[in-house]
Amino acid sequence: MATPMGTPVHRLVAYFTESLALRVARLYPHIFTINAPPRRLIDASEEDDATTLRLLDLISPIPKFLHFTLNEMLLKAFEGRDRVHVIDLDIKQGLQWPSLLQSLASRPRPPSHVRITGVGESRPDLHATGVRLARIAESLHLPFEFHPVVDRFEDLRLWMLHVKREECVAVSCSLLMHRALHDESGKALMDLLGLIRSTNPATVVMAEQEAEHNEPDWGTRLARSLNYYAAIFDSLDDVLPQDSHARIKVEESFAKEIRNMVACEGDERIERHESFQRWRRRMMQEGGFACLGIGEREMLQSRMILRMYSCDKYSIDVEGEGEGEGHGRGRGHGLTLRWLDHPLYTVSAWVPVDVAGSSSPHLSQV
Repeated sequence: MATPMGTPVHRLVAYFTESLALRVARLYPHIFTINAPPRRLIDASEEDDATTLRLLDLISPIPKFLHFTLNEMLLKAFEGRDRVHVIDLDIKQGLQWPSLLQSLASRPRPPSHVRITGVGESRPDLHATGVRLARIAESLHLPFEFHPVVDRFEDLRLWMLHVKREECVAVSCSLLMHRALHDESGKALMDLLGLIRSTNPATVVMAEQEAEHNEPDWGTRLARSLNYYAAIFDSLDDVLPQDSHARIKVEESFAKEIRNMVACEGDERIERHESFQRWRRRMMQEGGFACLGIGEREMLQSRMILRMYSCDKYSIDVEGEGEGEGHGRGRGHGLTLRWLDHPLYTVSAWVPVDVAGSSSPHLSQV
């Protein structure tokens, strides 16, 4: 009964069954093989990913919640600054940035220079993204520079990012940080956080899946991922019919995540989602960052996004509201998008703390 064309449960079981079969074939290659796998067992191309993200943006508030709320946090950091520099550690098609450019251009005193550094592994894709963003900036009469960095985020060095002393720097980590957890020694994450700190950012904005998919016990991981993606598939079923090819294409992108966390282990398992509470401990206790907290503007922005979609099953929660820790004291530390009672994604903003324990000099300006 499992099929990508059925009910949410049928579709979910179809993708998890594929993932389980792939795991068995990987564990026992001398016994099992998967002959002529369907296309969805093969990793999607960058072009497919771009199409999928645009489709998802039309039917679900997830991309807009991530992009617009993070942009609001960036705009707050850039207030009154003349030269601004965004470092996107996984830019893909840069769909987040046109709205930020429009907001900066519409200010009474727009910045005199905007630079976006985009990190990615495909030179042609980075070039296309840079050309597209440059055209948008030109139409807005906004002085703009795009700096492409063709490399994996694990191999980045500070000199590659072209950080300049007179710039107000912000780092964007959208659905990226969990991939550094593949190194179970913790070194890859510490190196990444060290690189981010070395840019002396005014803010570091972060978005992550609100889930616990990094448990060492495979059975626990399987059960939790089933619950999480059941909510995702249910939310898509609410807006698109069962035979919708657009819905199938979007769900296949989530199936790629499912395959990785179910079928892979060790360094190959990169979809290691963790809850905001775990990330908060990592950022504050291990990474040397303080949480900037959630302001009224971010709350209004995220709620306005939900009103754009005719569905009352989504809601926004404030993580850590009223707690007395960090620079977001009393205002909460993160914003979480929920489907019914299931948390889906959390966004937050951070700033480095120096060795003496005081805030970065940028904090007073944010």
